Amino acid sequence: MKILLDARKIEDYGIGTYIQNLFQGIADSDIFECRAIHLRGTRYIELPPESYIRVSSKNYDWREHVEIPFKIRRMKDFYYFSPHYVFPLFVKNKLFVTVHDLIHFKFPHLFKPALRVELGKFFMRQVKKRALLVFTVSQTTKKDLQELFGFEDHRIKVIYNGLSDSFHQSTPQISGLSFPYVLFTGNLKPHKNLSTLLKAFSLVKERFSELRLVLIGVEPDKPFYQLMRDLKLRQRIVIKGYQPQEDVIRYLDGAEFFVFPSLYEGFGLPPLEAMARRKAVISSSGGSLGEILGDSALYFRPDSAEELAEKMSLFMEDRDLREDYENRGFEHSSQFRWQKTIQEYMEAFRAFNLSD
Repeated sequence: MKILLDARKIEDYGIGTYIQNLFQGIADSDIFECRAIHLRGTRYIELPPESYIRVSSKNYDWREHVEIPFKIRRMKDFYYFSPHYVFPLFVKNKLFVTVHDLIHFKFPHLFKPALRVELGKFFMRQVKKRALLVFTVSQTTKKDLQELFGFEDHRIKVIYNGLSDSFHQSTPQISGLSFPYVLFTGNLKPHKNLSTLLKAFSLVKERFSELRLVLIGVEPDKPFYQLMRDLKLRQRIVIKGYQPQEDVIRYLDGAEFFVFPSLYEGFGLPPLEAMARRKAVISSSGGSLGEILGDSALYFRPDSAEELAEKMSLFMEDRDLREDYENRGFEHSSQFRWQKTIQEYMEAFRAFNLSD
C-alpha cells in the first residue's frame, strides 16, 4: 500500500502534534511506501530526501488546488491522507481524511467572516462525497459528523490521539517561576473560552493573594487586554506565548493545577498532557472533554465563571482532593500512547486495503 501524507500543517497547534507523531510513526513502520507533502520553510517528518514533495501553498490558499494535484499527477496509485477536512480539490487519488472537530459548525457565531463557515461546509460535503474512510479522534466528533452532515457509520473510524512520550517521563522539571500559579495551555480562539477563565480568576484573586494565572500559547489582542484591565488582573497574569514542548512540561510541573475552560473540543490534548505530569485538572464539560477525560477531571459548566471559581478554590484549599485527582489523572493518561494510536491506524489501512 502506498500512502501520500499531507504534512503541510506540521507546525500548527493540535494538528501539528497529530502529524508529527502519527505520520512519523506510519513512515517509520516500513509497512507502507510513504511520500510526504511538505510546506517549504517548515519542519519535515523524517523520510529519505527523495520522498519529499515540496510545495509553496498552505491550506486555505487557492493555489493548493492547482499546485499539489499537478505535482502528484504521476502518483495515481498512492492513497492521499489529509489530516484536515480542507484538501486540494482536484486531487484524483483515493482519499483518507481526518476530522478533528466541528467547532466551526457547532458555534458558527464565533467565527468571522461567515463565509469561512460556509466554505467549511462546502469542503465537508466534498469529504462526504470523496473520502473512502474518515477518521475522527472521538466518539463526540463522529456523532457530530453524523448529525450535522449525515455521514454513514461504516465510513467513520474513531481512533483516539496519543500523548508524546516526553510527557510520561517521570523526572520533574523546574519552571523557574517563584510564585504559585494556575496554568492554561492553548490559544486565544473564541471557543477556548478564556474570558470565563479570567472572570473566574478575578473572583478568587483576593482570597489567594499570591496566586497567579499563567497562559501558555496565548497571543493577546486588544479585547483581551481590555478585559484584563477591567478585571484588574494586569499584575496577576503571566503570558508566555508559544513555548516548545520541553518548556510546556516545565510550566506544567511547576503549576498548582491545570484549568481548561474550552466550550468545545474534538479531543483535548492539553488536559491529558497535564494529567501525565501528575497535575490535577479542572475542565469544562464541553464537546468531547467528558468522553476523553472520564472521571479524572473536576468539571464545571463552561458558561459559569462562578462555578469555575468554586472549583479553583476547592483545589487550593483541599490538598487531599487535589492529590486524588492528580493520581486519577496520571493513571488515566497512561491509556493514551501514540504507539497504540499508530498501530490502530495501520490496522485500519491494512483492513481497508484488503477489502478495496
